Amino acid sequence: MDTVYHRIQNHYDDLSSTEQLVVDYILNNGDFLNLKMKVIQESLHVSAPTIVRAIKKLSYRSFTDFKYALANSEKQENELNPEESYEALIDSISSDFSRTIDMMDKEKLYAIATVILQSHRIFCVGIGSSVSVVNSLNRKLKQFGLWSNDYTEAAPFRDIADIASKGDCLLIFSLSGKEEQILESVAKNKAKGVTIISVTGFSNNPLAGLSDISLLTYQTPQKRTKLRSRLMLSVAAEIIFETILLQKNEEK
Repeated sequence: MDTVYHRIQNHYDDLSSTEQLVVDYILNNGDFLNLKMKVIQESLHVSAPTIVRAIKKLSYRSFTDFKYALANSEKQENELNPEESYEALIDSISSDFSRTIDMMDKEKLYAIATVILQSHRIFCVGIGSSVSVVNSLNRKLKQFGLWSNDYTEAAPFRDIADIASKGDCLLIFSLSGKEEQILESVAKNKAKGVTIISVTGFSNNPLAGLSDISLLTYQTPQKRTKLRSRLMLSVAAEIIFETILLQKNEEK
């Protein structure tokens, strides 16, 4: 399944931080066909070669090719519809779901499943409205027979570094990827050789940069920030768990 969002998932980690900002800006713009390279240059204070380089790393020949790939992606018209209504809400969720599924990469998911299955201990981490995602996945991992605990408050985050060691993994769900409490814990555990796996919203964020494996989900840009839906994080969590089951069965 080689869609534009699948390519972004595959190659996003290959981009520099500036190139990631370019891609983020393009996706958040929405009006892809009318977006001019000059606007990106002036808004982000980047050069045209930087924009072109980012596009080529995503395996597109030109800025125009990338714009048309985005514009032609499934249900693009729903994201461009500014109307706030029940129908627009359903269209937006449906579009986010389709794009998140498109972004799921088989090799990356199997790599995550391998780490989880081979880890001595799994520390499931999340804060705020990501807590429900973490609690649900942690419960399934325990039922599957893995050593797994959930950590959903700042104080326990700090304690992880005191008990985690090489051979363990942190599985972190964070839409923004910018929570200071989580980033501090990640830095300490990474220094101890703990494997870091993160699932975040699509953006240039420090958590993804610190992770050994980062999985991105898609969400239509929204005006509200504090009450953003974590539904796509739940989708990713379900896919991760099902991949674990699949890989375990294949090993038999």
